[in-house]
Amino acid sequence: MSAYLVVAGDAQDDASIPAEDKAGMQAIVMYFLGKLYARRPDADLRSEVTNLVTAPGYSALLTADIERCSAEAEERGKYLSSLGDAPETGKTDPAGPTAAKP
Repeated sequence: MSAYLVVAGDAQDDASIPAEDKAGMQAIVMYFLGKLYARRPDADLRSEVTNLVTAPGYSALLTADIERCSAEAEERGKYLSSLGDAPETGKTDPAGPTAAKP
Protein backbone atom coordinates (compact mmCIF):
# COMPACT_ATOMS: atom_id res chain seq x y z
CA MET A 1 0.00 0.00 0.00
CA SER A 2 2.83 2.36 0.84
CA ALA A 3 4.41 1.99 -2.58
CA TYR A 4 1.13 2.76 -4.33
CA LEU A 5 0.39 5.67 -2.03
CA VAL A 6 3.67 7.21 -3.16
CA VAL A 7 2.93 6.58 -6.84
CA ALA A 8 -0.71 7.68 -6.60
CA GLY A 9 0.30 10.81 -4.72
CA ASP A 10 2.86 11.70 -7.37
CA ALA A 11 0.36 11.00 -10.17
CA GLN A 12 -2.51 12.96 -8.65
CA ASP A 13 -1.39 16.34 -10.01
CA ASP A 14 0.20 15.00 -13.20
CA ALA A 15 -2.06 16.01 -16.10
CA SER A 16 -0.24 13.62 -18.45
CA ILE A 17 -1.57 10.58 -16.55
CA PRO A 18 -5.05 9.55 -17.72
CA ALA A 19 -7.87 9.63 -15.17
CA GLU A 20 -8.41 5.90 -15.74
CA ASP A 21 -4.83 5.17 -14.64
CA LYS A 22 -5.25 7.36 -11.56
CA ALA A 23 -8.47 5.55 -10.68
CA GLY A 24 -6.66 2.23 -11.07
CA MET A 25 -3.95 3.35 -8.67
CA GLN A 26 -6.57 4.42 -6.15
CA ALA A 27 -8.30 1.05 -6.48
CA ILE A 28 -5.03 -0.74 -5.78
CA VAL A 29 -4.44 1.43 -2.70
CA MET A 30 -7.95 0.58 -1.48
CA TYR A 31 -7.34 -3.14 -2.06
CA PHE A 32 -4.17 -3.10 0.04
CA LEU A 33 -5.76 -0.84 2.66
CA GLY A 34 -8.56 -3.37 3.07
CA LYS A 35 -6.06 -6.20 3.29
CA LEU A 36 -4.05 -4.42 5.97
CA TYR A 37 -7.14 -3.34 7.89
CA ALA A 38 -8.45 -6.92 7.89
CA ARG A 39 -5.20 -8.16 9.39
CA ARG A 40 -4.64 -5.34 11.87
CA PRO A 41 -7.78 -3.25 12.43
CA ASP A 42 -6.23 -1.35 15.33
CA ALA A 43 -3.01 -0.42 13.52
CA ASP A 44 -2.08 3.21 13.07
CA LEU A 45 -1.53 2.87 9.34
CA ARG A 46 -0.84 6.56 8.84
CA SER A 47 2.08 6.39 11.25
CA GLU A 48 3.37 3.08 9.93
CA VAL A 49 3.21 4.21 6.30
CA THR A 50 4.92 7.49 7.16
CA ASN A 51 7.68 5.65 9.00
CA LEU A 52 8.13 3.25 6.12
CA VAL A 53 8.28 5.74 3.26
CA THR A 54 10.61 8.06 5.18
CA ALA A 55 12.95 5.24 6.27
CA PRO A 56 16.47 5.46 4.89
CA GLY A 57 16.78 3.32 1.79
CA TYR A 58 13.05 2.91 1.15
CA SER A 59 13.25 4.65 -2.22
CA ALA A 60 15.65 1.91 -3.36
CA LEU A 61 12.97 -0.68 -2.55
CA LEU A 62 10.09 1.24 -4.12
CA THR A 63 10.40 -0.22 -7.62
CA ALA A 64 10.55 -3.80 -6.35
CA ASP A 65 7.56 -3.18 -4.06
CA ILE A 66 5.53 -1.73 -6.92
CA GLU A 67 6.35 -4.68 -9.18
CA ARG A 68 5.44 -7.23 -6.49
CA CYS A 69 2.25 -5.44 -5.51
CA SER A 70 1.26 -4.87 -9.14
CA ALA A 71 1.46 -8.59 -9.79
CA GLU A 72 -0.76 -9.31 -6.79
CA ALA A 73 -3.26 -6.62 -7.73
CA GLU A 74 -3.37 -7.85 -11.33
CA GLU A 75 -4.03 -11.41 -10.16
CA ARG A 76 -6.87 -10.24 -7.92
CA GLY A 77 -8.29 -8.05 -10.67
CA LYS A 78 -8.37 -10.99 -13.06
CA TYR A 79 -10.09 -13.10 -10.44
CA LEU A 80 -12.67 -10.38 -9.83
CA SER A 81 -13.32 -10.11 -13.56
CA SER A 82 -13.69 -13.87 -13.82
CA LEU A 83 -16.54 -13.93 -11.31
CA GLY A 84 -18.92 -12.83 -14.03
CA ASP A 85 -17.60 -15.55 -16.32
CA ALA A 86 -18.63 -18.44 -14.08
CA PRO A 87 -20.80 -21.14 -15.67
CA GLU A 88 -24.54 -21.00 -15.13
CA THR A 89 -24.18 -23.53 -12.34
CA GLY A 90 -22.96 -20.69 -10.19
CA LYS A 91 -19.85 -22.57 -9.20
CA THR A 92 -16.67 -20.57 -8.82
CA ASP A 93 -13.45 -21.36 -7.06
CA PRO A 94 -14.30 -20.19 -3.52
CA ALA A 95 -10.64 -19.85 -2.64
CA GLY A 96 -9.98 -17.51 -5.51
CA PRO A 97 -6.44 -17.10 -6.76
CA THR A 98 -3.49 -18.22 -4.71
CA ALA A 99 -3.09 -15.73 -1.89
CA ALA A 100 0.09 -13.71 -2.09
CA LYS A 101 1.93 -12.93 1.10
CA PRO A 102 2.26 -9.28 2.07
